[in-house]
Amino acid sequence: MSSKTENSSKLFYYIAGGTYYVDEKIKNILSAIDDCETETFNPEDFNDGNFFNFINTAPLFSENKAALVRSFDSVKNPEKIIDECASCRESYIILTAEEAKLGKKLSDSLEKTGFTLMMEAKAKKYDLTGQIIRMFTDAGFTIDTSAAGEINELFSGDMSLVKSEIDKLTAYFAYKKPKNQSEILNAITAKKHDSVFTFIDAFTNRKKSQCMILLNDFIAEEENLPLLINMTFKRMKDVYLFTVSRDLVKENRPFMLDKIKAGTNAWKKNDLIKLMGQFAELDYQFKTGQVKDTGYLTSLIAGI
Repeated sequence: MSSKTENSSKLFYYIAGGTYYVDEKIKNILSAIDDCETETFNPEDFNDGNFFNFINTAPLFSENKAALVRSFDSVKNPEKIIDECASCRESYIILTAEEAKLGKKLSDSLEKTGFTLMMEAKAKKYDLTGQIIRMFTDAGFTIDTSAAGEINELFSGDMSLVKSEIDKLTAYFAYKKPKNQSEILNAITAKKHDSVFTFIDAFTNRKKSQCMILLNDFIAEEENLPLLINMTFKRMKDVYLFTVSRDLVKENRPFMLDKIKAGTNAWKKNDLIKLMGQFAELDYQFKTGQVKDTGYLTSLIAGI
């Protein structure tokens, strides 16, 4: 990675990957900067004039300042913005993206301007299992590989959801330590596990009324709705892939294949294509704060 003449490349960062990966990298970067004023720019209201005004002015009340741009991959004219960052002398710049891949034009602009790249590698299941064990250990909980694998499967490898659940466990076990890992797993899955899969099965079979009843129960019980969204998407993606080629979902366990096959009977291929598009649109709106998780699920159910 090349560096600029008057600005160290360590001031500029481009971080791409899942929510947990990105947030951990941001935390590490900002914690290493003394007395830093941070301004966050979100894609739905990003204004390049305000952004450049911030990064090119000296901090008033702090020693340092940092500009954080979320979901930069959805900002218009990204290469132009990155090229103009080269003249910045006053601020740290942190750009984040959800997709851990770069096109040639964007890659060239980042390198020319002197950005340090942090790209999340695609992890295999055993890598995620090790990461989950470390996350639980750091929070004061002891689990083995088998339990970590079960948690990984339940949360579909989404480390941000795993972290959220660990935060809940920390509060739940604030005044009493779990006796064993079974108690930990029960605290994670006992209340939600059966009803979550009942919802997913109902959605797969296009049972709108049952889905709405279950969703209202989830809302009343303050269940983890992003987890429900994640798992519903995973099931419906498998249903769609099954209509394309059965080999694409051949690794599923036999009982799960039966559920997926039932979904192909309830959904036409064109309906599944529209549903995948709806997931993509709602996911963007959710991540950019335009819709809440309750609205996300209500919209999905309305389309059944």
